[in-house]
Amino acid sequence: MVRLSRVSVIHLMLALFAVLLIGQAARVQLVQGEQWAEKARRQQFNNRSFSAARGSIFDAAGNILGQSREMMRLSIAPNEVKNATALSRAMRELGIDNRWIRASLDKRRKWITVPGMYASSDAASMTALAGVHTESVMSREYARGAGIQRIVGSVELALDSILRGDSAVSAVARDVKGRRIDSPDSWEPIARAGDNVTLTINRDLQEICERALAQAVDSLRAAGGDIVVLNPMTGDVLAMASRRVGKPAASITAVTEPFEPGSTLKPFIAAALLERKRARSDEIIDTHNGQLVLNGRTINDVHKAASMSLAEVIRFSSNIGIVEFGSRLTPREKFETLRDIGLGTATGVPIPGESEGVLREPRSWSGTSAASVVMGYELSVTPLQLATAYAALANGGELLQPNVIKEIRTANGDVIYQSRRRVLRRIFPEAITSEVKSFLRSVVDSGTAQKAGLAAYEVAGKSGTARLFEKGKGYVGNYTASFAGMFPAEKPQYVVLVKLDAPQGGIYGGEVAAPVTSVVFRAALAARNAALDRSELASLERDVPLTADTAKEKKLDATPDSTVEVVAPTPPPAAEAVPQPIRFFPLPYSNRASTADKSLRAVPDVTGLPTRSAVRALHRSGFRVTLTGQRLATPTIPAAGTMLPAGSIVKLQHSP
Repeated sequence: MVRLSRVSVIHLMLALFAVLLIGQAARVQLVQGEQWAEKARRQQFNNRSFSAARGSIFDAAGNILGQSREMMRLSIAPNEVKNATALSRAMRELGIDNRWIRASLDKRRKWITVPGMYASSDAASMTALAGVHTESVMSREYARGAGIQRIVGSVELALDSILRGDSAVSAVARDVKGRRIDSPDSWEPIARAGDNVTLTINRDLQEICERALAQAVDSLRAAGGDIVVLNPMTGDVLAMASRRVGKPAASITAVTEPFEPGSTLKPFIAAALLERKRARSDEIIDTHNGQLVLNGRTINDVHKAASMSLAEVIRFSSNIGIVEFGSRLTPREKFETLRDIGLGTATGVPIPGESEGVLREPRSWSGTSAASVVMGYELSVTPLQLATAYAALANGGELLQPNVIKEIRTANGDVIYQSRRRVLRRIFPEAITSEVKSFLRSVVDSGTAQKAGLAAYEVAGKSGTARLFEKGKGYVGNYTASFAGMFPAEKPQYVVLVKLDAPQGGIYGGEVAAPVTSVVFRAALAARNAALDRSELASLERDVPLTADTAKEKKLDATPDSTVEVVAPTPPPAAEAVPQPIRFFPLPYSNRASTADKSLRAVPDVTGLPTRSAVRALHRSGFRVTLTGQRLATPTIPAAGTMLPAGSIVKLQHSP
């Protein structure tokens, strides 16, 4: 038996240790090498992300509707704070709650993140102090108004990949004490900002529609409503307002919620008849004195007559007349007419949740469907679909793709998308649409929608009243009132669709929806920028006497809810210069100074007052007013202080 010396044993143990050491080193480097390298990277480097600025959203006039703003999130390491007094003062200036100030000075805490985000300029005095750490974050800000925010939010969701841009990540090297080490790996990469999107929406017109809809829904105690405004020549969507009572609309219901349009579909049936030469505009048909029983179903007219022409059927919205005329079209022809104007197909605007509506093929129709569809029942459309169809009537027969996105640009300003007028198809010849538009003019001039009219401009349109269908209940006692209008009638710049759900202050579209359209038109005319070509409007203005309505339509200074007295001009004194044309001013008239009161009173001094204020001051004093563009020696004739009987005429200088 061989006996090892102590030295040999030690040598053997050292050799075994060396083998084990080499084996472990091989295991660590060859087998576990990647794991240890990852741990080292985590200890020595911190990933720093650089968020890309999200693209901005603008309206058609360049007003900002949604934009990103760089903000700061503040954190405090209490053990690093050297000037507690200065830190407390800076935090109070930022409006930070005292609870967070006390926590930030508590040395027992290691780290405090202050809630909220702050602009770098506002937090400059605080970020300069020791112990304060900052993190850059992007905050999204939106224009005010629920309607605008819904539109912007929908566009943001649909175009997220375009707006968000490309973020970047950098690895920051740190030493054993956590201090940053400058190295090529830590150089900041460049994040690509998102693209900017310009909408076709006009912010001023959107606000007008929002206010008009809110007032109509509240005053009529309606369940809700929608307004859509289109440019019929380009297909641009200028405004989309939606309102629901009791359940705030989370989506743009003008796109997502279809309804039965009722009589607003009748002009398209009339156009189909005219195009196929199945009827003439002056052709008379029996309307059965306002009541017709067809296949066991009773059809009634509000405007009862023994007979009507096709033009009168549209003018007075005769259900019996359109059913009788419509019987000359086959079910397939009716279906194809409604299909071709865009019913049953989504418009394709980039808004999530758009509904296609309902348009069943004739093979699915019942015995009463042929009559129902020409009256606007047994099918459904969204307000945007119906407005798009009316735009085709307004522009001469071309069905256009509606646009919501006007333009997309990179952060550098390079255009990568620009909307263009896109014709989907021609639905009617121009001669036919011209004839149908004459029907629609008569609807507003002397038919069922006279409340949509304007004194200074001609308006065309069609009202609709449909019984409201509720799932599980059928047709109940409520109605949907609607009106589709064109302004002006000759060369339309707007197509406006107004729909009110279950109004309690009236049910007929011509009585409750048509006036809302008129409100929109008047407000748009008075607005500074509401996407109107005023030079074109000037050529279409009608020559009518000045009234309260024409004053508002021509942007004269009239009180909206006033009664009016138009004052005849008086000849100027001989000493004055050659007379200039006199503009008559509509006065808000009250009983406080009636013309029957002949007591003397002084003409007030209106020097320096705006025209509106001057007129009101004179009226409150009991005088009537005419405006003149000629230069006067004093702001008024007679001059301030002159004693005159109440009701006397005072001439006021007005600079246009």
